[in-house]
Amino acid sequence: MTAKGPMRIRTFLLAIALLPLPAWGISPDALRTDAPSVYTVKKGDTLWDIAGKFLESPWRWEELWDRNPYISNPDLIYPGDRLMLRMVDGEPRLSRQRVERLSPQVKEEPVERLEAISTVDRSLVLPFIDRYGLLDPGARPGARGGHLVAGEEQRSLFATGDRVFASLENAEDKDARSWYTYAEPQIIRDPENGKRLGYLLEHTGLLRMEGPVEGGLFAARIRRTYAPIEAGDRIYPGRAASRTRFTPHPAPDVAGRLLRHVGGESMMGQGQIVVLDLGARNGLEKGHVLLAKEDPRNVEDRRTGETEKLPGRRKGTLVVIQTSQRLSFALIMGNSLPLQNGDRVVSPES
Repeated sequence: MTAKGPMRIRTFLLAIALLPLPAWGISPDALRTDAPSVYTVKKGDTLWDIAGKFLESPWRWEELWDRNPYISNPDLIYPGDRLMLRMVDGEPRLSRQRVERLSPQVKEEPVERLEAISTVDRSLVLPFIDRYGLLDPGARPGARGGHLVAGEEQRSLFATGDRVFASLENAEDKDARSWYTYAEPQIIRDPENGKRLGYLLEHTGLLRMEGPVEGGLFAARIRRTYAPIEAGDRIYPGRAASRTRFTPHPAPDVAGRLLRHVGGESMMGQGQIVVLDLGARNGLEKGHVLLAKEDPRNVEDRRTGETEKLPGRRKGTLVVIQTSQRLSFALIMGNSLPLQNGDRVVSPES
């Protein structure tokens, strides 16, 4: 063997040693006492549900999941997959055993296509994301987009399937195909200083833009109707929600407030979507998990007469599903007490 051979081997081994190690390190104490050793994924399961079967804190999923870099789409989990909990060097790891799916012998009936499970319940998230939008405070409503002028039929209200005509404000938007309609935007302000944080848009429908027509207007077809649509309603380009797969993980060290329920409810609980006064500028992104808590309260010590501060009780867990610069939508994943406007939201690791 030449001298180059051992040199190449040493170089190769050194390169392997310098590779980053996986960020494992979850303690067995983080597991639920009733965590199963094997779990078969069922249709209708969500990633959050499965994480909650194994972990006291579902947002620590990334620390438990044995992400295999040698298979395609290692984060996708399908109904029928077997999840196996094992110990690796004293640390719990959850790995996936992909179940072989045999091709059916009888081909007369269509085969149902399996879809990877979602992180959260699609039936809760998608309708809300299609119904509501957020706009940054510096963006003047109507500056981007346009408005409806009239319908092909001489009616005051429009419905799904109707052909309508719109006036667009900016040339850069004219190639967009999907557009949301909305009535008057609702201004969201900071409850402490009154500063404008952005706008909440309540969509009234979804359009498919067809293209320009004579007179400088654009023709469109109404694909969905959520509320009455009429001439004068504003429109802006968007895309119907479809993706609900993301990895839940702890939010950065932030502190904010729950501002309101999207629909204006005063008391809130599991499955509802709320607006937070934190957004992308605070480092938030889809999948970040936050805790809702009461404010600390002061009590008087009867023996000393001194004032002591008690920590606020934990009320619920939220997952961010959409952000603007200063605001975000979050889904309440669970709650032990009713949530209300003004509740504190903090990172679960703060």
